[in-house]
Amino acid sequence: MTAPPPSTTETPLGLAEPLLDSVEAMAVELVGRIVGADRSYADPGLLTAEELEQACLDNLTAIISTLAGAEPPRLHAARAVGRLKAERGVPIAALLHAYRLGGRLTWEQLTARSAGPGDPRLHDLATELWELVDTFSDAAVEAYHETEIMLAHVDAQAQNRLIRTLFDDHSDNPAHTLTALRKLGLSENGTFAVVSIETTDPGATLPGSLVTALRDLGARSVWDSQIDSHTGLLSSTTPAAVERAADTLAELVDGRAGLSAAFTSPTAIPRALTEARLAARSVRPGARTVVRFGADPLAHLLVTVPEASRRAAGQILGPVLRLPAPDRDDLIAALDAWYRHRGSTAAAADELHCHRNTVRYRLRKIRDLTGRDTADPVHSAELYLALQAVTLLGP
Repeated sequence: MTAPPPSTTETPLGLAEPLLDSVEAMAVELVGRIVGADRSYADPGLLTAEELEQACLDNLTAIISTLAGAEPPRLHAARAVGRLKAERGVPIAALLHAYRLGGRLTWEQLTARSAGPGDPRLHDLATELWELVDTFSDAAVEAYHETEIMLAHVDAQAQNRLIRTLFDDHSDNPAHTLTALRKLGLSENGTFAVVSIETTDPGATLPGSLVTALRDLGARSVWDSQIDSHTGLLSSTTPAAVERAADTLAELVDGRAGLSAAFTSPTAIPRALTEARLAARSVRPGARTVVRFGADPLAHLLVTVPEASRRAAGQILGPVLRLPAPDRDDLIAALDAWYRHRGSTAAAADELHCHRNTVRYRLRKIRDLTGRDTADPVHSAELYLALQAVTLLGP
């Protein structure tokens, strides 16, 4: 004779199912345990009591329903509480601790309804319960991290919009600039300067240590990064900190960097941006330096009118520029070294690793080709202007 199947109450499912009738009371109890065990929930700005109780009820119901065989694991409650706690700033450790407390409370209720520690139904339920707690907490953590990434992206976008607002022209309503400064945590008073960096590698990011290095020097900074450039606002209580920051920029940043003149009124930011961009274009390609606006007025002039500058260079140095590349480069290098060493053929020769007579020969070659002699002040000025145009803008 075949034995009848065990009744529902004799199976693990039968032990778990009655908990569904008391799950609301369990949720209230769980809220008390969570708040009592974790200070993260004491701040009323994080989660309201109603939100915490609803989250406990939803997750307890989902876990117990699975234990009772009423439905397969449904993780939407776990994901919802993960998103909620990330949005409210509840630490992830507190999230995991709440699940452990929920698992412990559920186990207490199961053992209270069992026939005692030896009840065979508890063995199977213990394994399944803690596996479910792990599954639900893993789902909650995953949703927590996804929400953190999303929120960080949203915050970054909002900050980028504020930073770009700083560099817009708000002459009709200066309050926009002041509001952006306050929201970014920058003072409205002090000394400011704008930095413009033209990157050598499109898409290159700023060094991660840059903001910290500048802050250590006493200059706070915010940056707007584009595909081929970075624009920064430096803010400090003293002009000296801005000067020190310029030296640090030269050490840490690749690309042509320009620094505006220092200023004290935030309304001057748009004008300073124009200065910084002009100064950046005035840096010789490949030079590891920061050009301050006003430090090289001739270079500023040449890059302001690049087409006219190229035409002038072609008219003055045209015969030299049309030579084969090796010959052209030798003559240009000699002329450049001679000017940088204030007309010293010996110093120019040392730099070029050649005899001083070689430098003299090349200068005479330039004279013969262009009709302009470096010994003549007017001719020399024209040659220098053309040389700078070629150096900055290319032949």
